[in-house]
Amino acid sequence: MKNHLKKIILTGIAGALLAPALVDASTVTLLTVGGNASIKLIQDRVPSILSGATLVPDIGGNSLIFGYTGTYGGNSVNWHFNLTGGAAAIGDIVNQNHVLAEDGNTYIPVSATSITAPETVGFDSSPSGLNLVQDVTLVAPLVYIENPNLAGIVTNLTQRQAYELEQAKATVPTSFFGGANSYPVYFVGRNSAAAVRQVIDANVYFGGTAYNYHTNGASLTPILWAGASSGSDVAANVKAITNSIGTVAVQDASTIPQLSYEGISFSVSNVISGSYPLWGYERYIYFPNGDPKAPSANQLALIQALETAVEDPTWQANSLKPFYNKFVSFAAVNASVNRDPTVDGSLILPGSLSLPIP
Repeated sequence: MKNHLKKIILTGIAGALLAPALVDASTVTLLTVGGNASIKLIQDRVPSILSGATLVPDIGGNSLIFGYTGTYGGNSVNWHFNLTGGAAAIGDIVNQNHVLAEDGNTYIPVSATSITAPETVGFDSSPSGLNLVQDVTLVAPLVYIENPNLAGIVTNLTQRQAYELEQAKATVPTSFFGGANSYPVYFVGRNSAAAVRQVIDANVYFGGTAYNYHTNGASLTPILWAGASSGSDVAANVKAITNSIGTVAVQDASTIPQLSYEGISFSVSNVISGSYPLWGYERYIYFPNGDPKAPSANQLALIQALETAVEDPTWQANSLKPFYNKFVSFAAVNASVNRDPTVDGSLILPGSLSLPIP
């Protein structure tokens, strides 16, 4: 059991549907839904929790849907993950939606992992609202990336430029972003189910209809669409569309050129100091004990074991692991600055964030 768990307790209406029950006395089955900003972390850490952990790929071939089997605490475990959208995932646990798992079946999720606040997507998580538990585990930085053709031509985005980029429908030329020519710039963003999309929009104060582009693959002609379902999809399109800028979690940026935001480039130290603002708190969200939607004791033990594994400072410091220089320790950020976890894109203030432990 975690002994340093940081919690936001924010709470609510009782649901009529029960969380998934145990299959039998020795088998624990659960579904976690969420975003794919930290998918590499989850896939690295789950095998450290489960004995004999075996990755089960999606029968439909979706890399964002997968499962693990193994044992924990003497019980067999079937742990399903559907990480196709951190914003939509919050609605899935609140509304007790049946969600597709890698085995082709649907389950009601008991927890969600997301870098966006429930309030951002229309849910009151306070004690007088939904009464949600939110365990903050890390800080997930986001970046603007650009096609290498733009590198050296466009190097920075202001808040105003970022706003215009989303709503301009490729009518804004590179000269608007500081370039010397007038090529149209295409925006490649996430769809509205993505927490990355919600956090970016909150930080740049964008609340309208985003004009996203992707390529048809054959002629590389940019085509309007609703937005990408994953950061890797954004990265692939940004690399293919010559004059394009996209938004991803840092883990998906890879070697693609990154832009500064308001003159500040992404780095772990700039996040910790409070000078780089494009990030969200990664949190595991579920209903508290006593609520009919709450995880069972065995399910909760697994959820909290994963949180502890992700927060392990020794593992985070290992440069060979997926955490290193792609995410930021919550403890490190919280020792310096904080922002209201219920308001994405809120002011970054000095001092630590007080998260009560119930």
